[in-house]
Amino acid sequence: MQDKLKKLKNIFEKPLDFAVRCFNKIISHVHFLDPRENTKQRVVSALILVPIALYAIFYSKGFFIFLAIAVAIMMSSEWLDMIKNQSDQKKWRIIGFFYILFPIYAVIKIRLYDADILFWMFAVIWATDIFAFFAGKSLGGAKLAPTISPNKTWSGLAGGVVASMLIGFMSSFMFAGGVLFFVFISAFLAVIEQASDLLESKFKRICGVKDSGNIIPGHGGVLDRLDGMMLVAPTVLFLITVFSDKFGG
Repeated sequence: MQDKLKKLKNIFEKPLDFAVRCFNKIISHVHFLDPRENTKQRVVSALILVPIALYAIFYSKGFFIFLAIAVAIMMSSEWLDMIKNQSDQKKWRIIGFFYILFPIYAVIKIRLYDADILFWMFAVIWATDIFAFFAGKSLGGAKLAPTISPNKTWSGLAGGVVASMLIGFMSSFMFAGGVLFFVFISAFLAVIEQASDLLESKFKRICGVKDSGNIIPGHGGVLDRLDGMMLVAPTVLFLITVFSDKFGG
């Protein structure tokens, strides 16, 4: 029995050691580019949240709708806390209502229409975010909107657009629209994603807060984590409506 356990340990020890070394490599590289104490928290949070999101997207409509409702509630709570010091509460509550309503409605509608489209949308958002971060930190250069988000650069935007075009190329084989259509549309969504990110940053600057919340370790609040989705989701729903034949509708 002990021999069998020893063999099992030997079988799994090397792959596990390799996985740990890869994880530490990723952490050290990200930490080098962005030397903040929460680097490991950010990576671990992403490794936990992404599989949950993928499961909801592909395997359970009910779970996805449940998550969307829970996210809407958390976003609303964060928004109300964020605007608590603003003088015109009615105006900011109305802004927050529609700011949260449209994207949540859009992602639910897209999920019910086609899970593949929703996956493509999030793949574009994630790729844009990740490559904009690495390109911006590595290349630097002129600031994209220094008064709103000092860390964003034009090189970061370019990196995000290039990554989104690659996602568009790979995703085009899932749909009827063809390579050129999805490469162009994905690049367009990358620009929308960065604008969406800047919009949330603008709201936070107006309210005088750094993060919308602290529920996600290393990432801040739910609004911080899903800021790119806020304008992209309604845009994708519009594209599906206008170009339904390109998506196989």
